[in-house]
Amino acid sequence: MADLILSFATEDYVNPHAADGIIRASKMIREAGFTLCHNVVARLVEALVKWGRQDCIDEIKQCEIATHSLTHSHHPTINEYTDIDDFDLAMRLFRKEEDEAVEIIQRILGTESLVAANPPGASVSYVAQYGYADMGFKVYPAAYTIDCVKGRPVSFCNLLNLHCPYDLDNFINFTKEDVLELIEKIAEKDICMITHHPAKNTIVSYWDRQNYYKENNDGEWILSDMLPEEKIKNFEENLRFFLEKIKEDERINVIGFADIIKRYVHPRSVKREQIPEIKKALSEDFFPLTVPESLCLSDILLACRDFLLGKEEHECEKVYGFLEVPYTIPHPVRVTAAEMRESATQIPDGRFLPTEIIVGGKKLGPADWLRAALIILSGEEVANVVPDKWQIDLNEFPMLRNQRLVGWWIHSDSFKDEYISNRARLQSWTIRLPRGTNRKIF
Repeated sequence: MADLILSFATEDYVNPHAADGIIRASKMIREAGFTLCHNVVARLVEALVKWGRQDCIDEIKQCEIATHSLTHSHHPTINEYTDIDDFDLAMRLFRKEEDEAVEIIQRILGTESLVAANPPGASVSYVAQYGYADMGFKVYPAAYTIDCVKGRPVSFCNLLNLHCPYDLDNFINFTKEDVLELIEKIAEKDICMITHHPAKNTIVSYWDRQNYYKENNDGEWILSDMLPEEKIKNFEENLRFFLEKIKEDERINVIGFADIIKRYVHPRSVKREQIPEIKKALSEDFFPLTVPESLCLSDILLACRDFLLGKEEHECEKVYGFLEVPYTIPHPVRVTAAEMRESATQIPDGRFLPTEIIVGGKKLGPADWLRAALIILSGEEVANVVPDKWQIDLNEFPMLRNQRLVGWWIHSDSFKDEYISNRARLQSWTIRLPRGTNRKIF
């Protein structure tokens, strides 16, 4: 059975008539008995108050609520201000804005908790993902590090990343046959998230494309034209038809982000006795594990550190990748068990992994060290480590592999993407797929 998540990008704080689109689509879905999440921009919530749209506020309150950032497309965007070398500074800038966003959303909508943090547009900065995880979020919809075949959640930078392959915006032009074709595509997924920008069932143009393309228009807003009545009617008919067919379809089950958290977020641990199984799996394929547990490479490295220091079990917590490309040995290196136990003290918790580790005066990369640790923990007194790859197969995650954000979306010309995309790939050691599922995507 395919699990379907209905998710709205509730964001237009420019066009007052966009609020009508919120009511139109949200009420129809909710009254059909389905869970719906509003991913709300904080400035939009403030605008609803200014516009006197208590009806919209009351409607949103009856649904799941997620943050969709403070300002969405206002420059500098999340990508723009976090594209710097200094991660700690980037994180402080991020938290200053996004803590404010959460406070505004919770205060005006009267909710104590938000179910997800949805990236605005193409603002998928690795800084934001670590930041939202530190803020307590578990789910990051519409992400780039995804299972693009079946839609399983992929844990990346401590958040469950979800794929969003389809949207309801095109229902203004769809035929009934188009709707039925969409339903067939949904049914092929394990999990399918479908989004809608509710403004787009009422007005013609995206608010940010008109007012924030490359630079801020903070003067008099450029307001979009309204959709013709026949387009709005076509949207309503198609959405009603879609909901009726989904309700009848035994292959599809509509769930919410809270359900995703209950299903996929659970305590994880590694036991020393599992090392032979883990060693065998990594020797066959240097890639995250789904058996005996959902484990990323950072989990395994930290577990090996704990076992070398005398522990029998490692409790998995937050993990981190690298800020620079890690070192790898150019020729075989021999290390002893005693040297490995001593070197384990160099690996910290709650921080980015070291790009090199000194073992008995010899320099190893983290992947080299991991392979040596698995040999020693399997009972050998000496590990002979040979050069091998450090990176997982990013062909399994083509959007991450190909990520290049410069020149995309509404970014300013000053945005160069010097760090974000390259460093996103350096976080590959935090990737996990759900326990007990296929280890690969393709």
